[in-house]
Amino acid sequence: MKRSIPNDILVELKNVRKVFGKTVALDNVDFSVRRGVIHGVLGENGAGKTSLMNILYGLYAPDQGEIILNGKKVKMGSPHDTIKLGIGMVHQLSTLVPEFTALENIILGTHGNKYTLRLEKERGKIEKIANDYGLQFPFDVKIKELPAGIKQKIEIVRAIYKGANLLILDEPTTSLVESEFEQLLNSLHALVEKGMTIIFITHKIREIMVACDTVTVMRRGKVQGILDQSEMDKDKLVKLMFIEQDIKITESALPEVELPPCKRSENPIVFVEDICVEGGEKSPGLRNVSFEIYGGEILGIVSVSGNGEKEIAEVMVNPSRLKSGNLNINGSQVNGLTVSDVFAKGVFYAPEDRIKEGILPAASIKENLLLGHHTEERFIKNRIFINWDEVKNAAREVVADYNIHTPTEELEIKRLSGGNIQKVIIGRALLNPIDFFVTHNPTSGLDISSVEFIFQKLVETRNNGGAVLWVNEDLDELMIISDRIAVLRKGELKGIFNRNEFDKYKIGLLMIGA
Repeated sequence: MKRSIPNDILVELKNVRKVFGKTVALDNVDFSVRRGVIHGVLGENGAGKTSLMNILYGLYAPDQGEIILNGKKVKMGSPHDTIKLGIGMVHQLSTLVPEFTALENIILGTHGNKYTLRLEKERGKIEKIANDYGLQFPFDVKIKELPAGIKQKIEIVRAIYKGANLLILDEPTTSLVESEFEQLLNSLHALVEKGMTIIFITHKIREIMVACDTVTVMRRGKVQGILDQSEMDKDKLVKLMFIEQDIKITESALPEVELPPCKRSENPIVFVEDICVEGGEKSPGLRNVSFEIYGGEILGIVSVSGNGEKEIAEVMVNPSRLKSGNLNINGSQVNGLTVSDVFAKGVFYAPEDRIKEGILPAASIKENLLLGHHTEERFIKNRIFINWDEVKNAAREVVADYNIHTPTEELEIKRLSGGNIQKVIIGRALLNPIDFFVTHNPTSGLDISSVEFIFQKLVETRNNGGAVLWVNEDLDELMIISDRIAVLRKGELKGIFNRNEFDKYKIGLLMIGA
């Protein structure tokens, strides 16, 4: 039965503008939310969705504009003030204290410090909230031991416990698998049935169509349109999100890229046998992981963050990290080799953190392009000096071929956008023909055209006979162009799915151990 939607406005933001340096994040935005609805805010990365909500929540002060709550003009001085007004926010990254239990985190900030908290007195009240809205979780387990879906439930309960009647959820499904999204959806419907108003920020069209009563679509800091549930369809939402861009889009707001039939090499290029890698404070490392990758295929590895995904990407190019097991590339064992030795075998790597691990920010584009290639004969002059003319020529070719927006290859790379920096990193990796390409979350934070470009380059590498290892936490992305997907959980490989076996629900359950 369709739920009736109230017409009275709970909150309005009028003529809101916010500028960061030379970037206009919000350009005279008008935004309003009716009481008792799930109101979506849809847009790709950089559209202004989170900036607008951070102003509503008191994290940012607007440069101009006003906020009207329950018919009265209010000023959000800080999140502390905002919470008193009945507004709560669950951020994309968890704000819970890892060493505290769920119960301690919920009460923290309301009744003294950890040692003076009235835990047992408040337990019953919090249990009732959790049970009323289908948000059950273990109260006495430390946060660091809980999966992402449970942490999110705790943050929602904490907001309700502190008095929120308007709840802002910023990209709430980022770390959730399909079954957890369905659980979240049931809880959100229970919340609005009992009078809660929810703002649901996302870049995924399917989630808006399934979850929301109304949606505001944003693009480049402006509102492009407002649609009620009866008006929503994929084509309308795509057109509002990506007005002039000629890109085919999936319902998860990802580019559709053609994947020709897989033509695997006869023998694997990469053979991994029972490898173990030491973990750290936030990762279990790797335990007895085995798989192979053939030329002409993309093997995606998916996991919830913190399950060994960083180690599996890094050990491929730095085998000295191996504690035990064997790693073979093109039939040769590479255990103990340095990164340079591995690169010399036709391997290249695009790391997860493009700024900290992928570039030298103060160096030029051409200097960054040379990283990992500085010993190649064509870039050496008189056996000892760098041939900068040849480096410049190579840099100009990459800038042109990869459509990198820059006035010159001499520009400091830190002045480029995230998408253009990633293009330089991918261009550097594919400067020469390679046998094995390792990449970790290469599209994180990029706009849709940059994501499409990177998808195309991964497919191109695969079609040219290369082996691609694509480590990613976004299952939607992996399902578009992977030939196989392996699931990593708690440092162990739990299963490998061929393309004709891809099932988002089944893979998701394996990711969380359900």
